[in-house]
Amino acid sequence: MIDIKHLKTIATLKDTGSLVNTARELFLTQSALSHQIKDLENKLDCQLFERKTQPVRFTPQGMLLLELANEVLPKVEATKCRLKESLNQPISQLRLSVECHACFHWLLPTIKEFNNFWPDIKIDYERGFSYDAIPDLLSDELDLVLTSDIREPDKLEYAHLFDFKLKLIVAPDHELAKKAYVTALDLKNETIISYPIPRERQDIFKHFIQNARFDGTLKNVDQGLLIFQLVSAGMGVAALPDWLVTPYESQGLIKSIPLGALGLTRPMYLAMKKDMKDNPVYRHFLNTCKLNNGR
Repeated sequence: MIDIKHLKTIATLKDTGSLVNTARELFLTQSALSHQIKDLENKLDCQLFERKTQPVRFTPQGMLLLELANEVLPKVEATKCRLKESLNQPISQLRLSVECHACFHWLLPTIKEFNNFWPDIKIDYERGFSYDAIPDLLSDELDLVLTSDIREPDKLEYAHLFDFKLKLIVAPDHELAKKAYVTALDLKNETIISYPIPRERQDIFKHFIQNARFDGTLKNVDQGLLIFQLVSAGMGVAALPDWLVTPYESQGLIKSIPLGALGLTRPMYLAMKKDMKDNPVYRHFLNTCKLNNGR
């Protein structure tokens, strides 16, 4: 009754947020997609999502089907990969580096999930964080790099994983905490606490403050937990991804504020050599990252 194509459709609908984008992603006409969904709803005798919502809002029944898709599709993909593995050069390890400190929050569970399917493939992330790992990828010292910045696109493949919001975090009693959003001018004299990354590579300076005047202080801190502690104590502000901010804000330790009226959205890519983009092991790691989606 429920086919793999139905699960792919539901998962893609969740990822894209609209029927138009889902049809484009699955190479279907909108009419064919609508017919497929309506036929499935008739078979299941329930509505899977609310019409005319943007992004698509799933019903409780639709969420159950989405949970099934998230459980089954990775297993299907892994099985397909194993079937194809004999046609490819065996891979014993993937050497990985990240250009995002905060990625370790969701990356380590992702690696564990990947290794459940590929126990004989070692994920080597001993290099850990690097603010500029692309040269090592080009020189074959790495296999994969997590990054938000595209460089050397003629030589490398950048697979889009997801988009995330970069949020400013402040102490609950900070004067900026009551603002609906902050501007670059609001940060002019602030102490900005960040991971030890060159200023020119930090998203808050590169994509938000940009050429605006900044007379404040930049304080580098190695550990994410310490950043939250310093911000909560009123010793500065910080800009961090939404997936890292939410647990601390829910406890009332900090307050998050959008950067700009529309917020600051940044992409996350998995970079690799172009000749590896169709390798089944690489594809499975890519899909596992997408499913974890910074959660």
